Amino acid sequence: MNDLVQSNNRKPKSGFFKSVRNYFREYCTCTSIHGFRYFGEKRTIFERVWWFIIFIICLSACTISIYAVYKKWERSPVIVSFATKGTPIYSIPFPSVTVCPESKSAQTIFNYTSLLQKKEDFITLTTEEEKQFEYMSLICNYRDNYLTYSTNGTFPEEFFDVIQYVKPQFNIRDCHYMGKKENCSKIFTPIITDEGICYTFNMLDRNEIFRKDVIHYKHYHQIPRSAHQWNMEDGYTDDSGVDAYPRRALLAGATNGFTFNIITSKQDLDYACKTSLQGYRVVLHTPMRLPRPSQQYFRIPLDQNVLGAVQPVMITTSESIKLYNPRRRQCYFITERYLKYFKIYTALNCLMECLTNYTLHVCGCVNFFMPRENGTKLCGTSHIDCMRDAESAMQMKHLRKQLNKPLIKHRKHKKKPKVDCDCLPICADLSYDVETSQTDWEWEKQKKADRRKHRNCSVAESHLSSLTIFFKFNAFIRSQRHELYGPTDFLANFGGLLGLFTGFSVLSLMEILYFLSVRMICNVRLYGYWAGRET
Repeated sequence: MNDLVQSNNRKPKSGFFKSVRNYFREYCTCTSIHGFRYFGEKRTIFERVWWFIIFIICLSACTISIYAVYKKWERSPVIVSFATKGTPIYSIPFPSVTVCPESKSAQTIFNYTSLLQKKEDFITLTTEEEKQFEYMSLICNYRDNYLTYSTNGTFPEEFFDVIQYVKPQFNIRDCHYMGKKENCSKIFTPIITDEGICYTFNMLDRNEIFRKDVIHYKHYHQIPRSAHQWNMEDGYTDDSGVDAYPRRALLAGATNGFTFNIITSKQDLDYACKTSLQGYRVVLHTPMRLPRPSQQYFRIPLDQNVLGAVQPVMITTSESIKLYNPRRRQCYFITERYLKYFKIYTALNCLMECLTNYTLHVCGCVNFFMPRENGTKLCGTSHIDCMRDAESAMQMKHLRKQLNKPLIKHRKHKKKPKVDCDCLPICADLSYDVETSQTDWEWEKQKKADRRKHRNCSVAESHLSSLTIFFKFNAFIRSQRHELYGPTDFLANFGGLLGLFTGFSVLSLMEILYFLSVRMICNVRLYGYWAGRET
């Protein structure tokens, strides 16, 4: 019996490399990886070489396939797909409606055309007329090299007092929302945009959009209602109710939309300021976004009835996307990116802030509609060219960065801009596509035909226009942004490719670890040598 134990504990006398070969043959015989057992058989060299080549080919194909999957994930770790079910329109806000008159001043108060013609005829204006003309030229965006302007490059705060004093009357009537008559003067709020003084409906209050250091003009952009029951990422709270703010439409169709009429006095039309086109510009936007009516809008012509059928465009993002870097997922969450002037991040708010910083850096002042802090100078008429060039240069800089091309030189200024916007879209976003239709409105004939209904309506020497905004459908299909491969997807893809080409699995990995550790240790205890019994 003692002789048997001594025989089992005796170390094999064979060399180390022979032990490795025998141990590898033992592994090849036992492993579950396809083709490996042929390496351990005592067959001809030709057969072993043939199987080795086949194994290398399969392993190479597997590696290339896994690398292709990885590069696909690295290039676009996030994909966008359509939701599997519709989203009801009552889960999103009704669009904010911002209306801007094309005429910037009432002719009976301030005749911009008359003063312009006087300057063109070299007729001297009074000091007050000259000042008001320069103020209004900034809004009219009028800059003629043949005209002389004040050498003062900035305007005082009095500028806002003047544009408010000369603004045409915003005579809006017959407001109906969801079939209910509303007080037009209470639901529309004056706001300053790049088109001068406009009027907005269903927008967030200025204190909910801007930071406290941003200065405002008087009561402009003050909304009496709070939007504490809604945010862009989470939507309305469960206890918000049907009367929550921002307002929402519960049903689709024109009778459940927003309708109003606008009366325009013929005496208030001015064809020299901005363009000769008259009427109103309308912007539909989310309640938290600052509109730019000079960029995106549709028109309400004079004496026209306009219908706007709205189709929401919404994109949401899964929570798992937050783990990715914003540059990889190509979006920011609302609270993820800090803005100097805005409390709420959106791509358009970011671009507005970037334009403000860029203009301030290049021109030393900002345009009248841009957010600013106390002490920031307001650009005057002499800076119109500088502000135009700054906006154009910023846009071209952004485009060239996107196209990966070197910057070319723009019109040179004393200061070199150093502003990088980095304005990615927000991860949960909402916009509104609108289809408009319009027809001539022979309202004068209607007034004559229905004298009882219009007996208190005085529209002599005026134009009458109408707008109706409504949702087309009760539900819409939103888009969803989610990760291309989650942990389970990665495991399934890599494991599937390894299994397809080599038969490799988690148990195969455990076999390798077993032969490199546990089996060696047990062989030492059983046979006194890591390779086990000599064969």
